[in-house]
Formats: sequence, C-alpha cells, structure tokens
Amino acid sequence: MKTSLKNLNKGLIAAVFGLVLVFAGSAFKADNAEKRVQYKFRYNSTNYSQAAVETESNWIHDESAPDCEAGLEEPCTIVVDQSFVNTGSTPTLKSTLNLIASSTPSAYVTGSSDNTMAIANRVAQ
Repeated sequence: MKTSLKNLNKGLIAAVFGLVLVFAGSAFKADNAEKRVQYKFRYNSTNYSQAAVETESNWIHDESAPDCEAGLEEPCTIVVDQSFVNTGSTPTLKSTLNLIASSTPSAYVTGSSDNTMAIANRVAQ
C-alpha cells in the first residue's frame, strides 16, 4: 500500500511539474511576440495613384513622422514588422510587404502581407 501511495505521489508531482512547464513556456512566448521590432514609414510622393501607393520605394523610414489627421483619402504612415524591412543605416521596405491600396479617387493603404501593420491614412491635403 505504501509503495502505491509513493508511486501516486510521484505521478502527481510529475503532472504538476509538467503543467508548470507548459504555462511558463507560453508566458515567455507571449512576451517575445510583444517585443517585436517595428519600423515607421511615411509616404513620400505626390502621386496618389493606386500603383504609386503600393510601390514600397515611395515610403521612407521616419520614426518621427507626425500623426496624421484620420481619413481615407491619402496615405500617410505605416508601422511594419522588422521582417518586412531591409534593415541598415537607411531602412527600406521589402517587396514581400505587398502593400494593398484602394482608390476613391486618390489611393490610400488598406492592407499588406504584414497582418500586424498599423495604418494611418489622412484626409486630402
């Protein structure tokens, strides 16, 4: 009887320890996801066609870009994950970002391959 109680206790301790490891592991994964590096870019063209807005080279890295007056008339800024950025002394957007724009009549950003991207469009200037 003593042997089965010892085995039962060992089993319970192992199960509790396993649960602690599972919860501790998921807590660290959530912290890493929140600490992803992101870059802010602003639109740097006077051409507001859909093709121009979707062209990554028309966006320049600018962490100090001012906030935009919200609206759906012209592109303003985007904040993207580092995995979509060519890092270096002058960060640029990778073509894998695949910007998506809509037109009414000027184009503005509606999405991209980065599902965490923050979009700030503005009213026409």
